[in-house]
Amino acid sequence: MLIDTPGLRRVGVYDAEEGLRRTFADVEEFARECRFGDCGHESEPGCAVLAAVADGALSRRRLDSYRRLERENAWAASRTDARLRKERVDRQKAITRSLRETYAAHDRRR
Repeated sequence: MLIDTPGLRRVGVYDAEEGLRRTFADVEEFARECRFGDCGHESEPGCAVLAAVADGALSRRRLDSYRRLERENAWAASRTDARLRKERVDRQKAITRSLRETYAAHDRRR
């Protein structure tokens, strides 16, 4: 569907957790078989989602789409939830601090 609304700058995901579960029911089904309940489906041992990708039961592209929408939904949730927003800001500050320390250490070696 195409919506032409003057002044609308962007369309995004908002509270799409239920929609993600429905749309990616196959990924959720594989995820239930993972060895660990908090599996991130990245490189954990016993990950049924990665095993499904490896044997062709689930396409890599579909898993990438799932991850992308999951990240976007988490970001949207952090905009409305103060605790999540603080966690996001703290994580960004830690990354920035680490990069500054790395660059400073690199400059001292010169």
